Amino acid sequence: MVFAIVGTVVTGLMACSREDSAEGGARTKGREPLSPVTVEVRKDGLAYLLTGEMPFTGEAISAHPDKPWLVKMKEPYTAGKRNGDKKELFKNGTVKVLRRYEAGVPKHAETYHNNGQIKFKVYLNAADKGEGPYRRWYEDGTLEATSGLDAEEKWHGEFKEWTKAGELKTHHIFSHGLLEQIMFETPESKIARKAAGLEVTQSAASPSRAQ
Repeated sequence: MVFAIVGTVVTGLMACSREDSAEGGARTKGREPLSPVTVEVRKDGLAYLLTGEMPFTGEAISAHPDKPWLVKMKEPYTAGKRNGDKKELFKNGTVKVLRRYEAGVPKHAETYHNNGQIKFKVYLNAADKGEGPYRRWYEDGTLEATSGLDAEEKWHGEFKEWTKAGELKTHHIFSHGLLEQIMFETPESKIARKAAGLEVTQSAASPSRAQ
C-alpha cells in the first residue's frame, strides 16, 4: 500500500550531480550538497554504517536527488535499532511520512499533505505493516475515509468514504482484501471501484446483496 515504507537497507543514496539543473547547472552559494549517512541492516537484524563494525547509533540521512542540499529522509537509530521518528520530508521541510519506532518496535505511521495537515494514520504491527483502524483526511482536515486493515495491510471490515461536504459516497464490506458486500456507493464511487478491478467475490455474492 501507499503508506508502506519498508526494507532491510536504508539507501541514503543521492544523485552524484552537484548542479541544480533549474539554475542552469551553476552551483548555488550556500547550497553545498549534504553528506549522506547510509546504513544497512545485517543478518543480526541491526543497522550498521556500511563500513562499520558496531551497531549504529545516530541518524541516517539522505537528500533529495534533484536538490542534494535538502534533507529527504531522517532515520534515528540506537544501538542498531530504529528508535524515534523516521521522517520523509517534502522539499519545503515539512513532514511527508512519519513512522515511529521504540527500540526497534514499530508503533504507528502517518502521512501528511504538503500543507501540514495529516493525510492518513495507521498502527504498525511487529512486521512493520499497517494493521487495525485506518483513517484518511482531506487537505482541509475533513474526514475522507475509515476502514480496517488486516495483518497483511489488506482492507478488512467496513470501508467508508465521504465527500468534503460530509456526504457518504462509499460503504463496502471487505474480508482480508476481498470485497464481500456493497452497502452503498454513488455512481462516481462505482466507476472508481470498477476501474480498480474490485468486484464482489463469487462466494459472497447473493441476490439479496446490493450490486
